[in-house]
Amino acid sequence: MELIDQTIQSLENFIEKKELLKRTHPLRYLFWEATLRCNLNCLHCGSDCFRNNDTLSEELESSVLKETLTEISKHYDPKKITFAIIGGEPLLRPDIIDVGSFASKLGYRWGITTNGTLLDSEIIVKLRKAGLQTISVSLDGLEKEHDRLRNSSGCYQRVIKGIRHLVEIPFYKAFDLICCVSKLNLNTLPAFIETLIELRVPAVRFVPVFSRGRASQNSHLMLEIDDYHFLLDFISAIRKAPPQIKISLGEEGYWGPEWECQVRDSFHYCGSGITIGTILHNGYVTGCPSVSRKFIQGSIKKKSFIEIWNDEFYSYRKGKKELFSYKCQDCSHWELCEGGGFHLLDQSKMGNVCNYKQIIHRKRMGR
Repeated sequence: MELIDQTIQSLENFIEKKELLKRTHPLRYLFWEATLRCNLNCLHCGSDCFRNNDTLSEELESSVLKETLTEISKHYDPKKITFAIIGGEPLLRPDIIDVGSFASKLGYRWGITTNGTLLDSEIIVKLRKAGLQTISVSLDGLEKEHDRLRNSSGCYQRVIKGIRHLVEIPFYKAFDLICCVSKLNLNTLPAFIETLIELRVPAVRFVPVFSRGRASQNSHLMLEIDDYHFLLDFISAIRKAPPQIKISLGEEGYWGPEWECQVRDSFHYCGSGITIGTILHNGYVTGCPSVSRKFIQGSIKKKSFIEIWNDEFYSYRKGKKELFSYKCQDCSHWELCEGGGFHLLDQSKMGNVCNYKQIIHRKRMGR
């Protein structure tokens, strides 16, 4: 009985903390989508990036980002903010290292998310000198599966080479891999983990593919509920084993009390627009970078980031429940789930799917 009471109290505290964060919206994670250009043409690209320069003229100049970072540092302690540069492939912009160095001098904890194909020893030295603290590299399974998903023969070997460089020179504070899980690589995940352990990779996050960008045109990649159950079982089992590698499920959504703390370190929480903000390649501001462009809140070309952050984001904070059907609004799990990750909203081909209810239904059916 005492354990149940403690659990209830912990959940109540968690809900109260979420409400406090909505009211105070302390910026803790700032993404900059530096470019939509990429050197790959991945089947699952949520940003629908391009292997050309069509969007080059839309990209913000680095001086604008520096001004914005300086502005934010006057309102928030930059030491408490992670500044993450993403793309497209951010390493296609040579000036991101200069921006990162500038951010580091202001006190930001800065890092990048990259497809890893351009991570040679020269680039890594530059990143190190610029004070990079966090780096995430995409690797979507073993060679056959990764190259197929990335639509590029030889891509896997180039990424592995970059990973070896990073493992050999651990100058960063955090390094992990991001693996997009799809129908292509689901059954090879056990062998994939063994490979990562051999490479001495410290951590991996599994992120199920979702219907955004080019992924919406490749429905054969999407996981079904039995696939999700396999993934949850797989992650939970490895997390219970002796720690050879840190493994977790990315912010896919709410999976109910049975799974939540088994597949990641803490309970499901979507901080998009609450503690997480993004400046897109063209200056638009939104929550996390994977959110539908229908939820853009303004542009730093017209208004300062701080003004947008403080005055907008109603849908993300006070008005999120209004975006969901009555089935969600009346659900007893709403205060814990809140509709799952904000990035799953407005997925026209997915509909308003509740992963938790599907998991429960599968269990009741004895499947």
